[in-house]
Amino acid sequence: MISVEDLTVAYGDVTPLDGLTVELGPDPTAVVGPSGSGKSTLLRVIAGLQRPSSGLVEIDGTPPRQASWRSGGDPRVALVHQDYRLVPFLTVEENLRLAAEVRGEDLGDDEVGERLAAVRLEHLDRDRLPGTLSGGEEQRLAIARALGPGVSVLLADEPTGALDAENTAVVADLLVSLGATRGVQVILATHDASVAERAAVVFRVDQGRLVRG
Repeated sequence: MISVEDLTVAYGDVTPLDGLTVELGPDPTAVVGPSGSGKSTLLRVIAGLQRPSSGLVEIDGTPPRQASWRSGGDPRVALVHQDYRLVPFLTVEENLRLAAEVRGEDLGDDEVGERLAAVRLEHLDRDRLPGTLSGGEEQRLAIARALGPGVSVLLADEPTGALDAENTAVVADLLVSLGATRGVQVILATHDASVAERAAVVFRVDQGRLVRG
């Protein structure tokens, strides 16, 4: 459960989030709105990657750990981006192992296979570089990289923005299903109605706040 109370984020004269109060439960949730509406800002605050101007965010009763030069935010939260952010000179397996190492996790061969299977990439040659994969495969690898035993919240910021319609459907269905198969809370920020309709709960950003439906 993620609780947001009177959350405000301001950049000079721009206030993308303004007194936002909402409870985000365990069901797959979509946050919809145009670019610049505050969707990405909300995800970054939940992940501990951005400090709010005021207000409170709690994940299961405790605030997210803030990012510092030593850490990348709250270890309970994983954030998947539109542009994948894979390390281009590392192989599929090396990308998975690096992410696990950063989290303090020792990823064995079986665990590598399990992560790939979780995103339906068990057929993939682990020695391939990200640049040789399709966009849909790269995004699924990025999702696999985000999975881990300590991750309870999976955030996806426009995860299908760079994909065609076929891969958009595959990635959106996969993300929503991970809530049940991995026991993680999934929150998608998107402007794509076909992605949002797959979520159990939909909020739209309206003047810095979230409105149900």
